[in-house]
Amino acid sequence: MISIIIPTYNAQRFMPGLLDSIFKNKIADMEVIIVDDCSKDDTVKTAKSYPVKVIELEKNGGPARARNVGVDAAKGDIIFFLDSDVLVLEGTIKEVENYFMRNPSAKCVIGVCDTEPLNKGFVPKYMAMFEYIHLIGTSGNKVSVFAPRCGAIKKDFFQSIGAYNESYKGADVEDFELARRINKTDSIFLDKQIIVRHQFANFKQAVRNYFKRAVMWVHLFFKEKKLDNAGPTAPSNGIAAICAFLSFMLLPFAVFLSTAKYVFIFLLLIFLLSNIKWWNFMRRDAGLVFSIKALFLNYMLGIDIMLAAIYAVLIFPFSKRAIT
Repeated sequence: MISIIIPTYNAQRFMPGLLDSIFKNKIADMEVIIVDDCSKDDTVKTAKSYPVKVIELEKNGGPARARNVGVDAAKGDIIFFLDSDVLVLEGTIKEVENYFMRNPSAKCVIGVCDTEPLNKGFVPKYMAMFEYIHLIGTSGNKVSVFAPRCGAIKKDFFQSIGAYNESYKGADVEDFELARRINKTDSIFLDKQIIVRHQFANFKQAVRNYFKRAVMWVHLFFKEKKLDNAGPTAPSNGIAAICAFLSFMLLPFAVFLSTAKYVFIFLLLIFLLSNIKWWNFMRRDAGLVFSIKALFLNYMLGIDIMLAAIYAVLIFPFSKRAIT
């Protein structure tokens, strides 16, 4: 049996689309569990109009806790995590069931977000395409990340490794931390047939989210000493961010000093080479103008990420998680 677990917080506007898409794709042996984290809108009322189990938490604890509560209440042996701001595309739930039938020894699998986001705009489109291309194509379809917006895991395995770390109160890096523990004992596989459409951030939200998550990811890296082979935290993106930041810092000197100019050009070349895979993908699928704009956006976000990384290094000795 598949138990679909969805944590919600003020997600009423997404509920009809998400739940309609789930029940349009329903299979014979499944249940849907909504764990509401003290929403102040009509999320619960809307959810209860569908044949789902709704658990209302008495105190806001964050998505990590909400997912754990949902798993504890689940009857299924397979847990399929979804975020509240997605739509399930045709055949996805059936593919989760089929994947574990084809691969009985597999413990967990993640899907992908469609390159067309739920919301309109250049930045959401860029982020959807950027995430997609950084997940597909890994060796043996093994990835080092686990995405709860569209990821399935066997219940007994999830509980045996300790579930989500509930000290993460927001949508932070609890998924990366869980993935570290999964990878110590098993593999995370990618199935491109498991697919959702996701609501991605606008520019202001992206800058804020990248900064916050970059700080937490750096702290997690200091503790675990592990890099990712897929997703936005893959090494190529780190190299691109470093080159963007250093070239930006050199820009005032490049105008007057020939050495600084050559170093600036060298850093830009490394930046471009690090991004060539996703850039070619966007150029082919979205056009040259879009891909050029995407490079400028990636450059700015790279500076944002490096500022976050520097801040993370400075505060790491004083971080509660670093101490514990």
